[in-house]
Amino acid sequence: MTDRKDLDRDGANLSYLEAGSGDPALLFIHGWCCDGTHWRNQLAALEGDHRVLALDLRGHGESGKPDQDYTIGRFAEDVAWLCQEIGLERPLIVGHSMGGVIALNMVRRWPQLAQAVVFVDAGITPFPEQFKPMMDSMIEALKSPRYQDVAASFVKRFLFRAESPPQLRDEVAQRMAGTPQRVMHTALASSFSEENLTFGPLPVPSLFVRAATLPATEDELKERYPGMEVVSVDAAHFIQLEKPEELNAILRRFIGALP
Repeated sequence: MTDRKDLDRDGANLSYLEAGSGDPALLFIHGWCCDGTHWRNQLAALEGDHRVLALDLRGHGESGKPDQDYTIGRFAEDVAWLCQEIGLERPLIVGHSMGGVIALNMVRRWPQLAQAVVFVDAGITPFPEQFKPMMDSMIEALKSPRYQDVAASFVKRFLFRAESPPQLRDEVAQRMAGTPQRVMHTALASSFSEENLTFGPLPVPSLFVRAATLPATEDELKERYPGMEVVSVDAAHFIQLEKPEELNAILRRFIGALP
């Protein structure tokens, strides 16, 4: 059974879901404007063999939402702090989208913290040059009074595809659009910043689960991060919600191959 737990971190509540037991523990980090419930299918499938946790990042879900800028560095510090506070030793970190950028920075800064890392369609490669003006424009639009409509439109247009279940698309877009405005534009700007992308081999075993819609190819990902395994799934950005059984099987296989 999944329990929701809370810890105070510098006056801000950090809320997380936890279930199961067994090593390695799995720590799931959600993406921009999302929350830990997006990993519900993974928690339910894997709790029988592993301790599984899904955090609501600061500013998201059931966690506190202080009026401050939100950065990849601060998110990473929160997650590392949580691991220490609850005795989560060397988990397998699984990060989706922005959560993957957070995971990348965690294993770079604290390589001893994680046993391995899985990136689920994460933004750990630079956007192609032709996309940068659009992304800059979007960040500015998220600072405007129409930020909720901007966010919902972006999610529906770019994070799903025609084959995606319409009900899932609308549900995700609506919930993401409810994120506080300052969280939206500051977190997105930080996740797009190339200062948070350090290329080269990773200090722990790594896997990238790539959606069919990702601009970066398998070869480009392997070139940026030598030694990283890359697997593609015929789905849009939210692989864990569109193809949960396939992702769960990929995770089980990767875990089984860990040294």
